[in-house]
Amino acid sequence: MKKEILKQVLLNAVQYNGKADVGAVVGKIIAENPKIKNEIKKIIPEIKKTVKEVNSWPLKKQKDELSKFKIKKKTKKKEKYELPKLQNAVKGKVITVFPPEPSKYPHLGHAKAAFINYMYAKKYKGKFILRFEDTNPEKCKKEYYQAIIDGLRWLGIKWNKIDYASNYIEKFYKATEKLIKKNKAYVCRCSQEKIKKYRRIKKSCECRSNSVNENINLWKKMISKKCKPGEICVRLKISMSHKNAAMRDPTIMRIIDKKHPRLSKKYRVYPMYDFATSIMDGIEKITHRIRSKEFEMRTGIQKFIQKNLGIKSPVVKEIARFNLKGVPSSGRLIREMIINKKLRGWDDPRLTTLLALKRRGFLPEALRDFLIATGVSKTESILTWDMLETFNRKFIDKKANRYFVVIDPIKIKIKNAPKIKYIKENLHPEFPKRGKRIIYVDLNEIYISKDDFRKYKNKKVRLLGLFNIKLNKISEFCGNEIVKNMPKIQWVSKKNIKLKIIMPDKEIKAIGEPNIKKLKIDDVIQLLRIGFCRIDKKKPEIVLYFTHG
Repeated sequence: MKKEILKQVLLNAVQYNGKADVGAVVGKIIAENPKIKNEIKKIIPEIKKTVKEVNSWPLKKQKDELSKFKIKKKTKKKEKYELPKLQNAVKGKVITVFPPEPSKYPHLGHAKAAFINYMYAKKYKGKFILRFEDTNPEKCKKEYYQAIIDGLRWLGIKWNKIDYASNYIEKFYKATEKLIKKNKAYVCRCSQEKIKKYRRIKKSCECRSNSVNENINLWKKMISKKCKPGEICVRLKISMSHKNAAMRDPTIMRIIDKKHPRLSKKYRVYPMYDFATSIMDGIEKITHRIRSKEFEMRTGIQKFIQKNLGIKSPVVKEIARFNLKGVPSSGRLIREMIINKKLRGWDDPRLTTLLALKRRGFLPEALRDFLIATGVSKTESILTWDMLETFNRKFIDKKANRYFVVIDPIKIKIKNAPKIKYIKENLHPEFPKRGKRIIYVDLNEIYISKDDFRKYKNKKVRLLGLFNIKLNKISEFCGNEIVKNMPKIQWVSKKNIKLKIIMPDKEIKAIGEPNIKKLKIDDVIQLLRIGFCRIDKKKPEIVLYFTHG
């Protein structure tokens, strides 16, 4: 491990003009050896020790030591993440589906279910359907339909068909009548409180003994708009003593007197989730369902419905629920936090909605690898921001050009220095062919961060890409040679621009080199020694969203 640490420290040091960063090295080691994640705290002291030693070496020595590892630039293969085989899958015959309810903006949990279903359809040269489970007009909103479509497209997911459960209301009505006539369903006039109580104590209500004709008459009354919401519903007749409480005569149709975003007020009787999804699987001829294990208790209900309607049940595979530690994913909770001003919106940088991740500058290809790497088993695991950032860093590090930015700036002057009008720095240290950026210099007006000033006052430091100084309000030029253990700090000069950086927990004002002004919205860059950011706005001021360090 010491050899691996030294290699990664040298790589980082050479990449950043002789100064390695502990955090970057830790991230790289985890990325190269994911299994070491749980042991990383034990080796951080060794990483810090190695970083300190390597940073004291001249750049030439760092390069010489790195060359001993004989690293070949183009020998590293991109790590591939594969899905395991799918049970009973026949090439060309597989049909999968992702069926979101359009009741909130999609988050990483939705993305995993969608992406895995999509990838399985692709793996077996089958079809993938995006189906909106939109049979609850109390929750569905037009903006959520589009948010789901936009989010999945951003991830690179393509579907063969978009379907809507709300297009099949009449089929749900016919299926309901069929189950009533088979005496597999009945119309219940009990209150919701009574239904819940009887389920809990495993007792049947008097409605369960209705005759088929009585149920048919009540059903016709229900869909003829003669009943009020909450006073009547249709329930399956399974077993009120079943060990799985979800199987105790669940409701399949109920009245909702709300305007539907697609159907307006054409209908008042809508199917419950289990009923709608069971029938839709038959209509669309779904062969495989890969979904979160929170639906595991619903499988029995759905198979009961499908069996009694003559629908072939798909192969169902449950996978672990997906949540990042400490991040809310409940639509109800997020809506409350937005209303109470605890979150900026669905794109708040503390969330894992696709909208928030996109705005922060996470890359879709990194998210795809991360989602597959989390696996398709039912075993729960603790997922953290660090893990997600590690995957993203592999992609973003090569893409992001480098720029100087100073937070909480303080002005200094430099005396006795050679006259310099500007310096040229590579846009990216690993890709010199991308070109250089010009940074103008006014030695009477150099800005560094207040933290660096306090930390290194009266000490010799190197201004990145410039020269060495003895730091003070009026600093003394100390030559160009790279000296052992000399701190390296970034700076901007008189020609600078004002910036606002949106962090997950705060907003930061800063100044940056003028080249940032030339960038486009959505460009992802690295602010040296600060982290990766995405350009969010350019007017009236330049706003950047912090991605991660």
